[in-house]
Amino acid sequence: MKTIFFLPVLLISAWCNAQDGLYPYAEKNKWGLTNKKHTVVMEPQFDSIHLFEGEYARVENNKKVGLIHSSGRIVYPCSYNDMPFVSPNGMAIAKVQKGYILLDPSTGKQKGTLVFELPGMNPMSKTTNLLLAKKEGSVGIVNMTTGEPVSKKFPYDDAEFFDEKSLKDYVIVNISDKYGVVEALTGREIIPATYSEIKGASDGTQDLIKATTEDERVVYFDASGRPASAAVIKAAKKVEDDMNKTSSQGSLKDDSKKDLHIYKLANEKWRVTLEERIFQQPKVLDSIDINGYTQLEYMSYHAGLAKYSGKIKAVKNGKAGVIDMKGNVLIPLIYDDVTYREDNIGHYAFVETKVGNRVGVIPAESMKELKKPVLARIIDEDVNRQALLVQIASGTRGYMDKTSGEIYIPGYKE
Repeated sequence: MKTIFFLPVLLISAWCNAQDGLYPYAEKNKWGLTNKKHTVVMEPQFDSIHLFEGEYARVENNKKVGLIHSSGRIVYPCSYNDMPFVSPNGMAIAKVQKGYILLDPSTGKQKGTLVFELPGMNPMSKTTNLLLAKKEGSVGIVNMTTGEPVSKKFPYDDAEFFDEKSLKDYVIVNISDKYGVVEALTGREIIPATYSEIKGASDGTQDLIKATTEDERVVYFDASGRPASAAVIKAAKKVEDDMNKTSSQGSLKDDSKKDLHIYKLANEKWRVTLEERIFQQPKVLDSIDINGYTQLEYMSYHAGLAKYSGKIKAVKNGKAGVIDMKGNVLIPLIYDDVTYREDNIGHYAFVETKVGNRVGVIPAESMKELKKPVLARIIDEDVNRQALLVQIASGTRGYMDKTSGEIYIPGYKE
């Protein structure tokens, strides 16, 4: 499937929940915040502003990282090498020269005295005020309320939080390549570290702990660490079997080998075909001859889109528009140029229209003009804000709503 993709992400971090109604904008390469009323929430002062997670967003200046609140308050100044994790209450893990420290939003400074390393990919609990820390190669549990370890010793080779909410009070621990479960706040052993694998499971009504022995015998425990009943075990095995069947059988029909192809026949005469190519051997599924255009150029083809499955750039009398694979005009030929763009995972696609040195936007789903060609350029898409990052004629950058076309830049008028 041939297409032009969005530029690499400029401002999007791994955090996935955007703060509703707040939009970064940039003047002279410094970023600030505005809202839907175009009111300045924070004057431009940062090199970049990442997506908000709840009420907080990471910011950067001079390759140093800090944190801001949605009110415009600076929670932590840009004085840290990195800030990979932030909890919903603003507690953060920050990188300093000696390692990682815990930051307290109430003071803007370090919480406790612990300096540690990070074990694994997700050291911070999603549901409790706890984190996993490593010192001298061993892992322990840290209470973020106090900033200190639950136990004076770091007793584990590794540890991991459960994803299941009802198991939030427990931690999977690894000791000498064996796995067990402990109570997070006290370190009390719930399931001894004698198993080759431990993970969360379900019987369809409740979360369970599934433990596997070296000889592949499976034992189920309930959310309190007690052995599950025979009925619960049977239900859990059925849930797992059903999930495995769905995973192995649930595949969509592969239409990836179908695509549009355009052939020039003679002056202003063209043939458009829908072909299925297996081992580069074309099988023509549909064909139509189209006359009267000086140029036809492939834009996109998506088999699953019934209404606008195929789009072709058409040029006539020096003006460009879009037609479908039957020759129907989808976008009138009134622009200097048209370009098809979509994000890397197909969430959003649009036709970028151009008149002179200004560009506009026509969403591929509706094929109705969202923004006339008044923008200097379209830089990127922000899935979480449901907006496009754009630059206006003055050079200021900001976000444009993908539904209304409204541009959230203070003082902007068309």
